Amino acid sequence: MYEIPLDDIHRLLEMLEAVIPAIERRPTDSIQVAMVPALSEVVLEVLDWSNTAYIENKLGVNPSLLSKFVKMRGVVRKKDALKIADRLRTYLKSEDQGGGDIKAGIPPTSNKKAPLVAKPKPFIFSGEQWVEIALSSEVKAKIAVIASLLDSIIEQVSRANAPEDEQILTKMERQQLIAVLETALNILKSPMVEKGLLRKAKDVLTKGAESAVEKSVQHGVGLLMEGAAARIVDFIRTLGG
Repeated sequence: MYEIPLDDIHRLLEMLEAVIPAIERRPTDSIQVAMVPALSEVVLEVLDWSNTAYIENKLGVNPSLLSKFVKMRGVVRKKDALKIADRLRTYLKSEDQGGGDIKAGIPPTSNKKAPLVAKPKPFIFSGEQWVEIALSSEVKAKIAVIASLLDSIIEQVSRANAPEDEQILTKMERQQLIAVLETALNILKSPMVEKGLLRKAKDVLTKGAESAVEKSVQHGVGLLMEGAAARIVDFIRTLGG
């Protein structure tokens, strides 16, 4: 059974208190799971990114529904997203009071289908500093969320079939974005990360998010890019930079 440190419980509760009103304000009854990455982050951290979401869990949530937040993919009803947020809040409050437990986990990613990607062109970035990662539960959760966001962005950018004038980035910029993000994904799987590469990934994501706003196209992908860039900045701070 995974026991969440008290400081982490309070931090996760604060995240839920912020994300619940955001979900309630959504104008439609359906929600792209990737549009509420903070909720996925809480799910991942509570489940400790360790086993499988299909195992019986004490959140009382359908495993297939929970799995969408674990993988950060798919569409759910607003009431289901709120249900998960509420169950997580109840569970965390029970842990804060010294009681309650959870037996759940997350599906292994080894059988995950590789996204279809365009052949990337080489890119150059300034090497800065290799840093060893101290894999606390918080750091593992942050890496998992960033990896899921980057994976989703790569897939959506690679498969986008809109005309060039309706794309966030040019063809060359999309190839560079994919190359940078794929490299960042590989770096995040290693015991050490290179800060310069992470900053490069943050820069190309920020550029993509700004382009989505300027061109008023591909708003969903733009929001994903904005969220991923913000989480990379937070992760770099965690590394001490």
